[in-house]
Amino acid sequence: MKHAIDAGSFRDRDGRIYIVGNRIVRGLSEAALADYRKLAATKFFERFSKESKLVATRELPAGEVPLPAHEQSLWAGFLEHDRVPVISYAYEWTFGMLRDAAVLTLDLLEAAIQADMTLKDATPYNVQFVAGKPVFIDIPSFETLQPGSTWAGYRQFCEMFLFPLLLQAYKGVDIQPMMRSRIDGVGVQTAARLFGARDRFRKGVFAHVWLQSKLDSRYGATRKDVKSELKSAGFGKELILANVRKTRKLVAGLSWGGEGSEWGGYEEFHNYSESDHALKEQFVEESVRDSGAQTVWDIGANTGQFSRIAARHADQVLAMDIDHFAVERMYRKNKEAGLENILPLVQNVCDPSPNWGWRNRERSDLATRAKPDLVLCLALIHHVVITANVPLDEFVAWLASVTDQLVIEFVSRDDDKVKTLLRNKEDKYDDYHRDRLESALAEHYDIRKTRALESGNRFIYWCVASG
Repeated sequence: MKHAIDAGSFRDRDGRIYIVGNRIVRGLSEAALADYRKLAATKFFERFSKESKLVATRELPAGEVPLPAHEQSLWAGFLEHDRVPVISYAYEWTFGMLRDAAVLTLDLLEAAIQADMTLKDATPYNVQFVAGKPVFIDIPSFETLQPGSTWAGYRQFCEMFLFPLLLQAYKGVDIQPMMRSRIDGVGVQTAARLFGARDRFRKGVFAHVWLQSKLDSRYGATRKDVKSELKSAGFGKELILANVRKTRKLVAGLSWGGEGSEWGGYEEFHNYSESDHALKEQFVEESVRDSGAQTVWDIGANTGQFSRIAARHADQVLAMDIDHFAVERMYRKNKEAGLENILPLVQNVCDPSPNWGWRNRERSDLATRAKPDLVLCLALIHHVVITANVPLDEFVAWLASVTDQLVIEFVSRDDDKVKTLLRNKEDKYDDYHRDRLESALAEHYDIRKTRALESGNRFIYWCVASG
């Protein structure tokens, strides 16, 4: 199924998703409707729904379908799903988020097989993070398990879940560039080339990577009727269950320690005095509170300290940082604390998630999915201007195109962090000065409040769009 819950209307082979106002309605074919009704009668569907691991779903009576008659005539029936507050994609997730989504997929698959059903898909785009936890959203992926069937989504699970997780855990290869470079994940032959001969002895690599690549090379284009042969050989669901359970144990046991992280220890090693840190926290809290913002972006969130402050007053906080392990630490901490309104994302503000996929509509950019009422941009602008070589005026103009309210911190040239950035570079950054920032801000915003920290090297502004 091509995920397009944020694309207005999108058709797959079993139906179409419609967005009607704030409602998500899905038309189903006769076969898909029959599978849904079978699914809705199972105990596992009821259990996972109560645990909020499946998106809340109901079948709509004919009189409640909010679509014109000609659209209703196309489908045998309709479902309505709860809307996901913010759509995110696997190439924006941390290692732990992808692993948790994989475990949920396997748990659902195991429960489905025991009820003589299965999942025809095994893609992370069928999972979203709601209230801090993974939720499966593609209900029509469940279908009746046919005699002699194998786990149809096994290869897809490997390429979109398992291989990225193994490469991150064993080789330290970040999952986000891999997932964003190929919409179908990491191909089996690519994975086999990335793992060396010694890696075959690591858990899961021999069976899922090396052996599968050899079988793919040998039998990938076979004309044999494999399904019929398996059915006649007595292939049963217990064999599928054994594979699913073994794979789940492997996935759940994978870990990653964040080797190479620059900012994962930011909270412990920042260069603020205690009093300056307290002033900054107070400024952020008061600004978010007084802004009335419902959706806040925290760009350059590190491990989420200020995201958690914003979350006290906003409905939803998107906490973004380029450093994977910093965001991973944030995800773990939020999970332990039960924080539900912060969505951690691995995101590079200078190379953000684009519109992507079929007709550039399968995946959309972040501002389309969750336009912010306020953006926190704390201790970031020097990285954007000096490290990423983005002109200061351009960065402020982009911020103004995204949000009507902004909290931004300027780190002066006298600060140790800026001196470090400039140490081995030719200083061509004539625009990196406080007066230039204030001039750029004035083109788009009214500065409501300013605070200089006691160090004298850092200044924070709360800005509201002019007019």
